[in-house]
Amino acid sequence: MTGMKLTAENVEEIVRSVLRELQPVPAGISAAASPAVVSAAISDDVIRLSSLVVSEAVLSAAGAAGRTVSLMRGAVLTPSGRDYLRRHGVRVASQFSDAAAGGTAVAKAAGGLVIQVQRTAVLESAAGSAGWVVETVGGEDAAIDRILQLHGGQPLVCVGADPAVSACLLNRRVDVRAAAVTGSSDLQRLIERMRPTVLCMEAAGWSWTQLVRALRMMSVAVRSVPADWREVQQGAGR
Repeated sequence: MTGMKLTAENVEEIVRSVLRELQPVPAGISAAASPAVVSAAISDDVIRLSSLVVSEAVLSAAGAAGRTVSLMRGAVLTPSGRDYLRRHGVRVASQFSDAAAGGTAVAKAAGGLVIQVQRTAVLESAAGSAGWVVETVGGEDAAIDRILQLHGGQPLVCVGADPAVSACLLNRRVDVRAAAVTGSSDLQRLIERMRPTVLCMEAAGWSWTQLVRALRMMSVAVRSVPADWREVQQGAGR
């Protein structure tokens, strides 16, 4: 499916929405006055929004609190929308194209899989925008086990409290190249030289933009073993 392109009218709508959010709300006017465009309720916990501008009012009117939302491809989350995601534990799972807006199928994530130990709204929002799926597990050991179980089929990111330890434990398996990274890491250089199969990180210390960029870089990264990379044989020091 091709992504939906923003027209001049869409851009104007986004600008107007952001400007409205910067203005004080007059007394007596509810934030839910601007209704959400809900094209389908995929399940009791998942709803699909067909609005290109997703603000707090849109999410609130859709009853998104504590649920998972699927956004139009190219949809823009306003600042109040992101705040709503954080406050109400809303997960952004996937995006769909305008061609699917009237149907029942939702586009599956085309990126990779994030395994997180604790739910983080900013990370989940960034993953949705990058086309990744997020899975939450119960602890650091469970995250490592899940990564090893899925390793080899898609790019993976492990998000926990101690990424350096996670990377060390993952690298005990000979076919894994896990790298612990931070928001200040030179990801492009690291990916070009190491071709990691797993990125390990903390959720804290990353902006939404940095997370989206990191996930998109991993989506297109070559994961074959670099020509000058010396893999340690299984059992030989690992």
